[in-house]
Amino acid sequence: MLRTALLRCLPLCLLPAVASAAPVTYRIDPAETELLALTRPAGLLSGFSHPHVIAARAAAGEVVHDDEAPQDDRVTVEVRADQLENDDPALRERLGMKSLGADDRRKVGEALRAADQLDVAAHPRLRFTSTAVRRLEDGLLEVTGTLELRGVAAEVRLPVRVEVKEGVLRGEGTLRITHRQFGFKPVSAAGGTIRNAEEIELHLRLVARAAP
Repeated sequence: MLRTALLRCLPLCLLPAVASAAPVTYRIDPAETELLALTRPAGLLSGFSHPHVIAARAAAGEVVHDDEAPQDDRVTVEVRADQLENDDPALRERLGMKSLGADDRRKVGEALRAADQLDVAAHPRLRFTSTAVRRLEDGLLEVTGTLELRGVAAEVRLPVRVEVKEGVLRGEGTLRITHRQFGFKPVSAAGGTIRNAEEIELHLRLVARAAP
């Protein structure tokens, strides 16, 4: 009889342990995290232009995550605009893009940092701060937040697949934004017959480790 009572009590005894499970704070690992922006050519003479890939290096920030209650998750990510790297040869090869000459690569980098583009001198940091998280039907998490780019803040929604294993959180997702959202126009030449497309595709591969 005593044994029966203990067995009935056991699930109730375990409830406090389950209820007390707390969110875990993970610090972003800059060496493993990859943030990429892809632009595509547009315009009448787009065939004479190139796609470009821009990598954000040395990302910093944290993720507060709870597998049982992801709606309470919080995410902050920040990168330095002056450390953006455009058209890395290895990245271009990996993404199936043709090689870009060193001089063209330098010119693209200068245009990227100019006052009418990212205006790196006036706005040295790019930042994302989450405001809400919800679970989607396909197992993804939709992270809503504010993306600050060139001094302009806009709300974005990013579907992310999250996996946590042995103290390491990994998240992957793709987001599409536009130049218009952030108050600037795509780089163009030859009277607009050669230009970047309005849409920019962002790819996130985030790796964060549980804080000690």
